[in-house]
Amino acid sequence: MNNSFLLDLQNKIFDKIKIHNKKESILFSPSTLGKDLNHCTIEEILPHLLVYSSMATIESKEKVWVATSMLVRFLATHTNNLVAMESDTPVGMIGSKEVLQGVYSNPTHDFFVEQSVHDIMSVNMEKASPKMRVYDLLKKMNDIGRDFALVQTTDGEFSTISARRLLEVGILCDTRIKVSDMPSKKVVTFQKEDSLGFLIGEMLRNNTDVVILEHTPLFVTPQTIFEKISELNYLGEIDNFLDSKVSTLNLKTGRIISDNITVPEMCKIMLGMKNAFVMTQNNVLTPWDLITTLA
Repeated sequence: MNNSFLLDLQNKIFDKIKIHNKKESILFSPSTLGKDLNHCTIEEILPHLLVYSSMATIESKEKVWVATSMLVRFLATHTNNLVAMESDTPVGMIGSKEVLQGVYSNPTHDFFVEQSVHDIMSVNMEKASPKMRVYDLLKKMNDIGRDFALVQTTDGEFSTISARRLLEVGILCDTRIKVSDMPSKKVVTFQKEDSLGFLIGEMLRNNTDVVILEHTPLFVTPQTIFEKISELNYLGEIDNFLDSKVSTLNLKTGRIISDNITVPEMCKIMLGMKNAFVMTQNNVLTPWDLITTLA
């Protein structure tokens, strides 16, 4: 009788330990056979990136207007940065942050047609080993303030890794964590009467690519601003761009989704969206938020 009671008690304790461990570790399902995502390597979770080079590149000698026109197209894809190349070698990166910083301090046509990519690119670019763990990769990204890295392919070329690309991994994770379990964060907002200078300043100060029109689902991203700059012939004959009102932009409507779904389900939804972010009742979520929650 006592032995039976003790055995039953041991089984219950063991079951609780298993449940606790499952909460602590997010398991990646496919080839890793349930390995903790934090300990998975890049080659385990994204093996295709090591076989075929996949990155958007631009020569460092190109002018900023060329990079801006390319970013208008690429910001809605798997990457949010262009890799600057010299003699077929990656030497830096240019994304919305560099262009916004440049136009914020020098809102002129000359900035776009006289400055080159080399003049404004960031050289603080992570080159990751295929053997690097997900935990270390995300820590490096967090340290440089960019969800972007390069990984070398088997033939010596490079592929890019971004938070949006890691959504592919998030879909395959085994967890019941819901979006409602994620901590709320500050939502950066603006008002209709605000200027473009204020809007760009808020993006840079808060290191965000999404700013919401107060009390609405309408939003602005760097892509929205670059589209306007392109329409204005890269500020040719425009002297007061930063003083222009936000109402001159083509605001887009965000997608509002219930937070009563799991994080992998949200990854699947976000992966299929043109603008990779969603709104819930109390939060604005980006690919980076979802991936760091999983890892």
